[in-house]
Amino acid sequence: MRGSGVQVTQAAPFLWAEVSKQNCIVLPGLKVLKYFQSFIASWRGCIELRSLPLEDKNLVFYSEGGAYHGFLLPVMSHLTEDHNLRICYLTSDQDDPLLSEPPENVKSVYVGWGSAMIFAFQTLKAKVLVMTMPDLHSFHIKRSRYPVHYIYLQHSLVSSHMVYKPGAFDHFDTILCSGSHHVSEIREWEKLNNLPEKNLYEHGYAPLDTILDMVSSQPLISKPATSNYNVLVAPSWGSEGLIENGAKELVGSLLDAGHYVTLRLHPQSRIKSAKNVKLLAANFNSHPNFEMDMDNAIFESLIKADVLISDWSGVSLEFAFGLERPVIFIDVPKKINNPRYTELENIPIEISARDKIGIILGKEKLDNVTDVVTEIMEDSEKFVTQIRALRDKTVFNIGQSAKRGSELIYDIVKK
Repeated sequence: MRGSGVQVTQAAPFLWAEVSKQNCIVLPGLKVLKYFQSFIASWRGCIELRSLPLEDKNLVFYSEGGAYHGFLLPVMSHLTEDHNLRICYLTSDQDDPLLSEPPENVKSVYVGWGSAMIFAFQTLKAKVLVMTMPDLHSFHIKRSRYPVHYIYLQHSLVSSHMVYKPGAFDHFDTILCSGSHHVSEIREWEKLNNLPEKNLYEHGYAPLDTILDMVSSQPLISKPATSNYNVLVAPSWGSEGLIENGAKELVGSLLDAGHYVTLRLHPQSRIKSAKNVKLLAANFNSHPNFEMDMDNAIFESLIKADVLISDWSGVSLEFAFGLERPVIFIDVPKKINNPRYTELENIPIEISARDKIGIILGKEKLDNVTDVVTEIMEDSEKFVTQIRALRDKTVFNIGQSAKRGSELIYDIVKK
């Protein structure tokens, strides 16, 4: 790999490590070939990135995959169209549509997930890098050895100090905050840990704006005539979540009651809970009133739902704030990745908002879920005022987040 800073002889051990990590030794030859092709493509992308002129890398966006387009693309579009900026777009998804059909003024490069991605980040020469992936510099993805301004763009409305790992945002220079809670939480965390203050800006939340726009411009999608309500089940991922604790019983009860059920899977659930996901598909895919939504970048399943059932997923805030419809929270254990979150006075919004935007149902009462669906839908209007008040108090720049985000990033790039 001449010119990449990596010797050709290093490719074999890198490849063996990555293939072994994916358990490809016991997989069919075609699977091994796929990983080999991905490995080669990612290093080819890394070399291409290094060869780009510096002026083409002033502004870099990184995407983990297609599920994150809803957060990045609205801001990117304003930057390229309103501000005429060129963007270098890095992706870890080989099927990312922006690789084959990049928008005007966007140069797309595949860097994969393994050694090429690590090397690309460590040696990146750019002015600004925007990303939705937390934990910068905490694990394998480090800040560049060169001066780069790192901007974190929120990919959830949930709080910054319970579901994220300790220090998840400590190594960013700038954070575009979705709401007032993010500002107060991050400032409190900085003070608690004697950290220098980051640049915190009032940004907003693009997926919420997209949902609000869809609701105002599109007719609602009617549920099948043979069902009662359209029920969206959208759990978070993790060992304590609904996928691992009661999803089969929950979905079965709803279908038996005549509801139309959509199971919307978090991208990580398909990886971390693959066995349970397959079992759910085997049990219910043949049912005429059941579907599985595998694409979180599309909001159709939210728009058509009458009610949402979730656990600790951030989608509950998107659903309630965007559609002004109630949520049923199954009270599984909290999703805690930072046990120090209790040191902060700020209560995570995913805790404080629950009784304002819906009803909490104990996991031991899943047998009663159909009664609760009926109850909450018959009384859904009472939640509308509470939802609107909380949304307007919490979220920045409603309806204008992409435009505002582009202005903030443009100012940083031009400094």
